[in-house]
Amino acid sequence: MRPAVLLRSGLVLAAGTLVILVPALINGYPFVFADTGTYIRSAFTGYVPYDRPYWYGPFIRATSLGGFSLWGVAVAQALLCAWYMQRVSALCMPRHPVRAFLAACLLLTVGSGLGWYAAQLTPDVFTGIGLLAMFTLVRDRKAGWLRIVDAVPIVAACWYHTSNLLILPLAGAALLFIGRRDGAVILRPGAIALVATTALAWGGLALANRAADGEAYISRNSHVFLMGRMLDTGMLGPYLDEHCAQEHFGICAYRDSLPANSFAFLWSDRSPVARQGGWDATRAEYTRIVHGSLRQPKYLWWHVRGSFFSTAEQLGAWRICQHLESRWYRTDTSPPYWEIRDHVPQELPRYLGSMQNGGRGELAMRWPDRAYRLVLAAALLAVLGRLLFRGASPVPDEAVRFGWYALVAIVIGAGVCASLSVVDSRYLGRDSWLLPLAALFLLAPRPVEASR
Repeated sequence: MRPAVLLRSGLVLAAGTLVILVPALINGYPFVFADTGTYIRSAFTGYVPYDRPYWYGPFIRATSLGGFSLWGVAVAQALLCAWYMQRVSALCMPRHPVRAFLAACLLLTVGSGLGWYAAQLTPDVFTGIGLLAMFTLVRDRKAGWLRIVDAVPIVAACWYHTSNLLILPLAGAALLFIGRRDGAVILRPGAIALVATTALAWGGLALANRAADGEAYISRNSHVFLMGRMLDTGMLGPYLDEHCAQEHFGICAYRDSLPANSFAFLWSDRSPVARQGGWDATRAEYTRIVHGSLRQPKYLWWHVRGSFFSTAEQLGAWRICQHLESRWYRTDTSPPYWEIRDHVPQELPRYLGSMQNGGRGELAMRWPDRAYRLVLAAALLAVLGRLLFRGASPVPDEAVRFGWYALVAIVIGAGVCASLSVVDSRYLGRDSWLLPLAALFLLAPRPVEASR
């Protein structure tokens, strides 16, 4: 690539990164979430959380330059989003990739989850990054050595949030099906790359966990989350009523005082989990209960039905992130506050001076949420309309594939999270910005010869 072209591409990428960071720049600091404190603690103490993966912590440590500034985390995440949006734009709109890329950044930074999650000190944005990287991994015929580069954010996304261990391979498989008519010469390299990357994500995570924690595992506490799901679907009580007399589970002592929902089941000091000794102490028993429910047709159908309705509910959770507004973050009882105070103390004044913490007015998500709903609804109608009723106006084949891919990947993401965890707006907001991105590719005017 010529130096002038490389410089131009770099400037465009920097401009896109800056635009994506607009919500954080207005806020005055990267956004925090309840889980942020745990990740910062992992980054600077080596602490291995009992309820989530360890590996986003080292990412924070590296991108913050060892604690120099947590702005480095937000910049790195926005840069990854921008780079993959730029590459996908080049595939889907080869005639005007720069125009498409910058238009997408301007539209999506505030009006979708893109800017809000890229600037958030959590790994949620890596679902969207991983999905874009999966598209280039499978579909970029000129990638060559870039396929190795593409594998890195996909594996990282899987290591940072275990839901991606299912979401990304399933989305990749769906993408192969979408392009099934392209022929073996085109599909085989992408299929091989998908299988190799998936194996590295799963096997590598087990080995990495062994190195960090002394035990090879994928998720050592999924049993508690799955029990929470059984509670949310209304299944846990009837299952215990039917089996306590024969099985003598320890949780049977709390049958009449089960929490109202999975949040209380997982985190309350008065939940059966806490009373029975914690997450590790309940592993064997809760695993038996979950496996037993999957072996009985009645309860297996209950799981399937619950998954269907929870997925539908998840797909209707149209808020960017309902947990960003909270006065709790600015108090010294919140993990984000005390972990920033203890490990990045020079940034505590800027953290407390952010809009999220009342230092620049109060963060109000009402208008961003309204814009998000408007953009998402318009994008959904546009993508479905363009895919199903193309008419005479030509559409590049790759843009069509990306449109179907975005739709399917978002449904897969919602289904995995709603079926194995809880319904939460962030599980949709973190990757739904792929839909308006697809709408831009499908709706942009183009000459006839660009359709191929």
